[in-house]
Amino acid sequence: MTFNPKIILGTLLIAILFFACIKEQKPAGIILSPTITFTDSIYTASQIPSAQARVVLVEEATGVHCVNCPAGAAMLRGIKAAYPNRILSAAVYSPFLNYFVAPSKYDFNTQDALDLVTFLGNVDPSKPSAAINRTPAPNNQNNTGNSYFYDRNDWNTSIANFLNTPTPVNLEVSAEFINNAYKLNAKTTFTENVSSDLAISLFVIEDGIIDIQDSTGVEIEDYEHEHVLRKILTPISGLNILETTPIKTKGTVLERTFYFEMPSKVLNKSNAKVLCFIHKVGSDKEVLQVAEIDLP
Repeated sequence: MTFNPKIILGTLLIAILFFACIKEQKPAGIILSPTITFTDSIYTASQIPSAQARVVLVEEATGVHCVNCPAGAAMLRGIKAAYPNRILSAAVYSPFLNYFVAPSKYDFNTQDALDLVTFLGNVDPSKPSAAINRTPAPNNQNNTGNSYFYDRNDWNTSIANFLNTPTPVNLEVSAEFINNAYKLNAKTTFTENVSSDLAISLFVIEDGIIDIQDSTGVEIEDYEHEHVLRKILTPISGLNILETTPIKTKGTVLERTFYFEMPSKVLNKSNAKVLCFIHKVGSDKEVLQVAEIDLP
């Protein structure tokens, strides 16, 4: 019997690839990706806590070359000051009015920002505008029929309305730095029954970035860009929670513990924070509760 060297070599290569694929398989029961892993603990509370006051999530569409965006940011700061600790936000620098050009030092564009505005409204929205608790805007910005971005004239009234709406979930978040990675625990306690499908999302945001910003009639050289979206750690649509439980009953507690590394886009780790929020999935994307924590 004669042996063809090419056949032998090809067989060896196939075997090597086969065993390499086996090595790369991940254990069941945990989500692994280049950026994040997690584990779950589910139990029933011995005593159901009082419901938290609702905190509102604002995803602010903004851009370096949007001349009206500094006024929009100032308006949002004013609304936050009127309702301390009740409003959390991410500044979403999607491509529209946000192209990078010298003498700017930093490129705020990210694929995550573009994916997010597309997920919420099909197209990059007019600026400044903002998604508020991921509910359809009363005055559609993009004429798409399902835009989630509110005109800034609607921000104050819409946010105030949400603040008066009770939430059926409490959300508590803690974080620590262990073995060169971040460990974040998100504890969700149901204070009422919930029948909607739910997910959890994590954003890394960064404060205190000094760079150029266009404004009405002037270029601001030392503008402080706050709450800048740097990375969405979870999928754009979130990571499902309790997906085999059609009705999440009052008293159910889910503790999801995440592990991740600091995203490379972050310039100053001491200014980095995580926004964590529980929201519905599907055609109804409403955010039920949101919390923010500084990364240690």
